Amino acid sequence: MATSGTVEVEQKFDADASTPLPPLDQLESIGKVGEPASHSLEAIYFDTRHLALAARGITLRRRTGGPDAGWHLKLPHSAGRRTEIQAPLGTADAVPVELMDRVIAYTRGHAVGAIATLNTERTSYPLYGTDGHRVADFVDDHVSAKSMLGEPREPRELQWREWEVELADSDDADEAENALLGSITRQLSEAGAKPSERTSKLATALGEAWPAPKRTVREEPSGKGPAVVPVLNYLDEQVAEMLLQDSHVRLDREDSVHQMRSQIRRIRAVLHGYSALFEPDAVKDLERELKSLAKTLGRYRDVEVLHERLKGSLDELPGKLVLGQLVDELEERMSVRAGTAMSAVRNRLNSPRYFTLLDNLEAFLEHPPLAAKGSAPALKTTAKLVNKAGKRLRKRHDEAVSAAVGPQRDKAFHEVRKAAKKLRFAAAAVEGIHGKRAVKLGNAAHNVQSILGDHQDSVMAREELLKLGSAPGISNGAFTYGVLHAMERTAAEATQQEYLQKGTKARKLRLKK
Repeated sequence: MATSGTVEVEQKFDADASTPLPPLDQLESIGKVGEPASHSLEAIYFDTRHLALAARGITLRRRTGGPDAGWHLKLPHSAGRRTEIQAPLGTADAVPVELMDRVIAYTRGHAVGAIATLNTERTSYPLYGTDGHRVADFVDDHVSAKSMLGEPREPRELQWREWEVELADSDDADEAENALLGSITRQLSEAGAKPSERTSKLATALGEAWPAPKRTVREEPSGKGPAVVPVLNYLDEQVAEMLLQDSHVRLDREDSVHQMRSQIRRIRAVLHGYSALFEPDAVKDLERELKSLAKTLGRYRDVEVLHERLKGSLDELPGKLVLGQLVDELEERMSVRAGTAMSAVRNRLNSPRYFTLLDNLEAFLEHPPLAAKGSAPALKTTAKLVNKAGKRLRKRHDEAVSAAVGPQRDKAFHEVRKAAKKLRFAAAAVEGIHGKRAVKLGNAAHNVQSILGDHQDSVMAREELLKLGSAPGISNGAFTYGVLHAMERTAAEATQQEYLQKGTKARKLRLKK
């Protein structure tokens, strides 16, 4: 099924049924008003019984009539902007799978059904700039709406009129385009048009049934403000990004499993690093479930990394050293493992356990279970906790350099990497408080994480090569796998030396209290 997406940038106005149109041809920056086009539109809106989509600012509808008939999914993008995804009209009793995949993390697997029908008589006026290009559309809508929620004796029906100005071709609206919308809005307001307080046509149709928004509005972080504020702000962003990546995984987007697992690790690392700000039991429960989810995603991601690394190594070898049908065998083996791992990912993402985790994450952010330290001054409190993560990194470093060469040292360096990752995310969460110093610390920790990530990839590759080289019936291929194993050992030693040369900065930097 083909879908398409745009970024919608618009401003709505309220208008009485008898209000004359504003003087569109007199607006600054508008050179010409095009011929109007009229359409009769019918839109059926879909949501769960508890309006899970509406509570998150998401709109799902099927519209007939007009030039863009079809299924429309609108997702929050930024202030005044929404991303609109479209799919073919299909039938009214089956939401397109590609659209449902984008919202299932928000509906938590609950069924969606029709909640309102809106009929609109629309007249649209294209607005052209002085250079002759269409820059916006002015839309005059007469709306009749019927809510399907509840069980009233007669359906709740409403009628109203509204105007809308929407930028044209706004996939990447820049400052000039946003300034144009602001200028048109100001001029129409001065001409007597009233910017609408309606959040959407659907919100008007549902009236009192419209849900309170899920996203919590937080105060701006400051050094003297509560320590928990920057941490919660950061977690808000990471959870929102995790839910976005959820849809990308379901849609088989490239690198999406890696990106989703990275978001989970960020959330878990920050919960761990700032656990002193919260009641301990709530944090432990979330950490445990996040770790389990990351492990499920990790099985697939590890296969991806291993496949790419071994395939690259085989491609680099001279042909005479690649004995047997190793490339084809590797493709087949990794394909089977990747398929099994992806099935496990899909099962997990559709499980009640996963949806419960999402509910608990949102509940934690909406009503954080604060400990006394959560209300302590942010500058001093967060610096102490970040520096504690730095101390943990130094301890893991000392253990690694003193470990015996071999598996013990490999494991110790992996622990250094995990400590660097936690330090990186702890610093990232409080950049708004500690500024450039937190950024430098985070970058230094990221550098350590990247270097030792290559080391860990080599460790995993060597483990796999040993299995492959000793597998029954491998015959001549064992020689090739032995060559690759030696190459990986050399690569691992090189990354250890690189870390020892470049990892000092991350261990020395501190945040000032």
